[in-house]
Amino acid sequence: MRHRISAINLENCIVLFFVAAFVGYLWEVLLFFLAEGQFYNRGFFYGPWLPVYGTGAVLIFLTLYPQRKQPIRCFFLSSIIGAAVEFFTGKLLHTLFCRRYWNYTGEFMHIGGYVCMYSVLGFALAGSLFVCVAAPFLLSRWERLPRRIRRTILAVILFFFLIDTTVSLFFPNEGSGIAVPAALTG
Repeated sequence: MRHRISAINLENCIVLFFVAAFVGYLWEVLLFFLAEGQFYNRGFFYGPWLPVYGTGAVLIFLTLYPQRKQPIRCFFLSSIIGAAVEFFTGKLLHTLFCRRYWNYTGEFMHIGGYVCMYSVLGFALAGSLFVCVAAPFLLSRWERLPRRIRRTILAVILFFFLIDTTVSLFFPNEGSGIAVPAALTG
């Protein structure tokens, strides 16, 4: 008998947030390593997570989980949600911290350098796979763990994330390959 997700709840959303944020971190580190041959701890935070991916994944999950049996629809809607999250996150980081953590200026169909066609297609593909395949699989496995173990894992991850958030608000991760001062990007 297949295990089904018992509920869309806060605990499940937190798990999905951190899984997607970690996978997004690995993805970007790998991309930059392959392109430049160097390791960069990408993003605003110091820990192994990029919350823009986690936020996008949770919004896509919450919005599209009831439609997970319609992958084409999920693909197109994921592109819209992902693009909106990436655009507004990039704009917010630029406005608050005078840093660009990504810049697609010069890429095909970019909007202010915050999103472009290939990033939108990436969010569409990743979002539809996430909501139709990965999230149901991950959550069915997660919910099989004893509640006490799940709560302990989440408490530890949240503890380190809160420390990282506090440090990053005062001393954002920046430098070569990570962020560009706003004055250099316009």
